[in-house]
Amino acid sequence: MPQYRKYMTQALELAHKGAGWVNPNPLVGTVVVRDGEILAAGYHDRYRGPHAERMAFDYADKHGIDMHGATVIDTLEPCCHVGSQPACTDLILSHGITRVVVGSIDPNPIVAGKGLRILEENGVEVVYDVMRAECDAINRHFFHYITTGMGVRMFFWTVMRPVQGFSCIASGFASPVIS
Repeated sequence: MPQYRKYMTQALELAHKGAGWVNPNPLVGTVVVRDGEILAAGYHDRYRGPHAERMAFDYADKHGIDMHGATVIDTLEPCCHVGSQPACTDLILSHGITRVVVGSIDPNPIVAGKGLRILEENGVEVVYDVMRAECDAINRHFFHYITTGMGVRMFFWTVMRPVQGFSCIASGFASPVIS
């Protein structure tokens, strides 16, 4: 897996560009490579905007880049449902991608491993957990939100304040009560 670390690092750097713009969605970066050459890249840049995979594939399509036989490096499992955007798994399959390398599994119950299963069932090789700690870390707020139904600020207001003696100030951040 060391051969994927360089590209996953680049995907993580791209994902960070969406910080502050994609909430409540996750930060996601994608790099598409074949034979050591980066063919396209993308990141989720705004709420309800194109997903990272869509951005990369749109670039490739616009520039006439053939993606057949390429590898997609994704910081987060590709989605497999239609919401404000089409399913990224469909996009990956329609472009002839042969391998997907993923950092984190999406904990959202409508995805949660299903996206990778769909790809594997359609002959795409999946490589799991490349730089997982780093990929999980960039989405800790999203993971908390998706697994509890509460944003981090709401968590402090409803749980930490009464239990631990925290007070939420006007900005929404928690601070300890000092007496």
